[in-house]
Parts: sequence; C-alpha cells; structure tokens
Amino acid sequence: MGRVIAIDYGRKRTGIAVTDINRMIASPLVTVRSDEAVNFLSGYFASEEVDVIVVGYPKQMNNKPSEAVKYIDPFLRRLR
Repeated sequence: MGRVIAIDYGRKRTGIAVTDINRMIASPLVTVRSDEAVNFLSGYFASEEVDVIVVGYPKQMNNKPSEAVKYIDPFLRRLR
C-alpha cells in the first residue's frame, strides 16, 4: 500500500504533507517554492510509492472556486 500525499499549492510556496506507510498519520514533509514543486514531486514519486494525491482546491462561501484557482489549475495540468 502506497502513501497519500497532500499538496497545498500557493503562488509563492507549496506545502506538502505525506502519510506514513500504513496511512494512519499525516505529517508535514516539506515546503518548496511553487515553481519547483513539480520537480520535487517527480523525484519523490521516483523514490516512494504514492497511491493517492490530494490537492487543496479552495472555494468561496457561495461554493464557487476562489481566485487562487487560477494558479492551481495550471499546476494540476503540469502535475499530470
């Protein structure tokens, strides 16, 4: 069973957390510059088994995507 990785993408910095191998506890892994996030994740995926990627996708109170989504969507396309 692989780990779950969680990504909080921001304009300048991206926070990355990961679960233990049993998926019981999530802990912060690293904060990287957002322009380096995809490269960091590619290296991490090469060395660790990851089954699930969770990316924060902020919404406004009216359930519409927040303004930050315009930065997150291009990141998601690069990550794929």
